[in-house]
Amino acid sequence: MRTILKNEKGLTLVELLAVIVIVGIIAAIAVPAIGATIKNAEEKSDTATDKMIEEAALRYAIDEEVSTATAVTLSNAATGADLVREGYLNAIPTWNDTAKAKNGVTITPQANGTYTVTLTSG
Repeated sequence: MRTILKNEKGLTLVELLAVIVIVGIIAAIAVPAIGATIKNAEEKSDTATDKMIEEAALRYAIDEEVSTATAVTLSNAATGADLVREGYLNAIPTWNDTAKAKNGVTITPQANGTYTVTLTSG
């Protein structure tokens, strides 16, 4: 008797369906985790933006020897000490969460020679 050799390359339909089900389960687990990671990264980015503005305002206060409470704008307004125009920031910062966006800073000198920097929303 002669044996016929079969070309058995590839996957059967059942094997292919099993792979698709496994990939679906992995995706169902991974997608929510990735979404939470992205949201967390956006929140940290907004916090870093706030810190960057505070540090720029503090440098401004030290350089200009601010002696009274001073409001500083972030936009390119013609009035006020603009942190972008004065070179303390390269560009007007943006926030991922627009509800947390700030439009200015108030610098208040303290009796001990330090400054308090308060971000203002708008």
